Amino acid sequence: MRPNKKNSLLWLIGVAFMSAATLGLEIALTNVFSVLLQYHYVSFVVSLAVFGIGVGAYAARRSGAVGAPGWLCAITGVYIALLSLFLAQFPYVNQLALYGVLGAVPFAFFGWVMGKALSSGVISARYIYAADLLGAGIGVAAAYGLLHLFGGLIAMFAVSLFAFAGAIALFALSRGQEGSKQRKHYRYGLTLSAFMLLVGGPIGLFAGPAAGVWDIDFAGMKGAAPDKTLVGTLQSPGARIERTAWDEFARTDVVVTQDASRKMVFVGGGAGSFMYKFDGNLNSVAGLAKDIEFLPFVLGSAEKSIVVGSGGGRDILYTLLAGAKDVTAVELSGGIISNMREDAAYNGGLLDRPGVRTVVGDGRGVLEASNEKYDLIVLDLVYSQVGGMNGQSLSENYVFTQEAFETYLSKLNADGRIIVISHQGIEGIRAFYTGFAALLASTGGTPGEVANNTALVMAPEGSASPNLTLSVIQKSPLSAQQLSLLQAGVSSLGLQTLFLPQSYEQLLKPLLEGKMSFDKFVRDSDFNVYPTTDDRPFFYQLQPGLPDSLKTWLAVIVGLTVLFAVYVWWKEVAPVAEARNKGGNLPAKEAARIKLKFGPIVYFSLLGIGYMCLQLVLIQKTMVYAGSPVLSASVVIFAMLVGGSAGSRFAGSRRLTARSSLIAVVIVAILLAAVDATWGGGLYQIGIAMRLVLIGIAVGLLGFALGIPLPSRLETEERRQAGISPFLFAVNGIAGIWGSWLGSVVSMEAGLTLTLAAGCLCYLILAVSVWITKGRKSTDDNSASATAS
Repeated sequence: MRPNKKNSLLWLIGVAFMSAATLGLEIALTNVFSVLLQYHYVSFVVSLAVFGIGVGAYAARRSGAVGAPGWLCAITGVYIALLSLFLAQFPYVNQLALYGVLGAVPFAFFGWVMGKALSSGVISARYIYAADLLGAGIGVAAAYGLLHLFGGLIAMFAVSLFAFAGAIALFALSRGQEGSKQRKHYRYGLTLSAFMLLVGGPIGLFAGPAAGVWDIDFAGMKGAAPDKTLVGTLQSPGARIERTAWDEFARTDVVVTQDASRKMVFVGGGAGSFMYKFDGNLNSVAGLAKDIEFLPFVLGSAEKSIVVGSGGGRDILYTLLAGAKDVTAVELSGGIISNMREDAAYNGGLLDRPGVRTVVGDGRGVLEASNEKYDLIVLDLVYSQVGGMNGQSLSENYVFTQEAFETYLSKLNADGRIIVISHQGIEGIRAFYTGFAALLASTGGTPGEVANNTALVMAPEGSASPNLTLSVIQKSPLSAQQLSLLQAGVSSLGLQTLFLPQSYEQLLKPLLEGKMSFDKFVRDSDFNVYPTTDDRPFFYQLQPGLPDSLKTWLAVIVGLTVLFAVYVWWKEVAPVAEARNKGGNLPAKEAARIKLKFGPIVYFSLLGIGYMCLQLVLIQKTMVYAGSPVLSASVVIFAMLVGGSAGSRFAGSRRLTARSSLIAVVIVAILLAAVDATWGGGLYQIGIAMRLVLIGIAVGLLGFALGIPLPSRLETEERRQAGISPFLFAVNGIAGIWGSWLGSVVSMEAGLTLTLAAGCLCYLILAVSVWITKGRKSTDDNSASATAS
């Protein structure tokens, strides 16, 4: 009997909408958690939530009536809406476990729906997986747009509407159930879902913000991390949030305090910068010339300057006070720019002042695309704390790599210089060494020669800015006049000299004396101060070894994986073993349990691990061109999902076999890496929109190949053993969490290239195993034919 086409379509629509809700939620949660948590715990908590997909898929194998998926979708919609309100009203920021559990629930519900769809017998796995990926891609795109319009918490509420749309489709599956009770439940569920989709959701989107239901009380927040400086500031007398902008990049808050001369601008609850009261006359802010940070601005010409990460505008004022006539202010956060412009009456319209050009974008990308030369490039406290979805990704990581510094040097005039003002000593030393390495690479000089182009000083404890470091990386050797200015400034400001050519060279003494190579010198430290590169861009990971967040992540997923394995053993293996020990034929209930085989488990595990390793590398590499973690993640995930949906649709055809697709994944991944290494720089010469379109097309091709192996093998295993698909789907999902962790570890310890190689190796192993299995089957078939004849 042919499957009912109507039911097939309803399943596909329901799965697609539910997938859109959960992937949209994942994007929105990443944005929200970057405000509430430290950046390196964001992906950890989101991964725990995604773990729920695997658990839910397995739980659905033999449970629930036909109408249950509709109720699960409706409950998911209500839960997501309530979760957005809960996170606003009860931001328990020191409760990582609570966040993980709360986030996992809707993903577990989605896994349950996927498990029911796979075991329904109504439609093949390839179509279900295609609908899943297509819906997820739509959810990612929608979430990005919603974040741009409303910000994190309201975007969370909005994606719940996808779940209600899915519920309407899946409730229609229960129409054929007999009995008035089932029909009544169907009507209740359909009415609730339709009401929330058409009435409750729109009312919430428009009335909720006005009622302040998504306002976060930062001043009352308990257990906030030390770098969430907004919390401490708001606990000061007279401090309050004056204005907030929340977009796809981050939440930005302008805070007024008792100091009427300046306001504070915070990104993601931390990364504070100052907005000064300014009437347009530089004499009104002449006092800034006494700041420690101003010292390197007066070492030479600043006539044509570019400020990377302009924040509240203090660095723009520094450059103007230093004599700049042409200033380019680059800021990645559109929220900061909009807040600055809305407060133009206070800050003197600084961003639109004659001689100041403001660009919303990534500083490195702007400089890569520029054909202009500058006297001064300023990197002042470039640290937004905006985390991405893959462990240690930070939007500023690629600002401080050796390749970035080489670009900066190429954009300087003959006597131009780079200023880096860092958070504290270790960060300052790392930035200094990275700039030093760029000088070595770009000039071809010896350490003794390029050292004359550099200087490094630090503000000591007890000063106005304790532990602040000032690095100067100049294209030409520092002149005697510049050295005298530095020495005078160090003396008058009470600074500590860490390196100054010809007078204080102790820091680099072993290197300058030729006793060590530069590579050995920078690695001979108790901290990670060696130069970062585009392949290992984790600038802020200063402690050797794995960060605590990854250790916590490992402990949790090990525990959860063990619990899942024990539960599966208890439910599937132990009852069968017990029945066999009693002798006789197995009861029908025990015979219906799935038979666990090592081969399929390994196959789907390697698929999950390999997929996430490749995704991590693509997101990190795209960040160089996109600038923002959220934008790079959205582009890559959307392209992989939509491409995967198309691939899944054609999985199993003669020309698109699992073996050919596995090999294609390896080939395409290697080609993308080669193209990036050879021609990637050319992408900066085109607009960012077209740049991301090209990246999306390339990633989509890889996604097409990635979308074939899983549904193809699911169908094969389902034919061998009915009811096995939800379990194997769960194994794949749980393995994906391991892939995220392993990818993060390999990236940090060995680099993104080796992470890419690890992902390709997973697919290569699978391709070889399929080839061997096919060969054995062919041999067995030939032997059987010979015996029969």
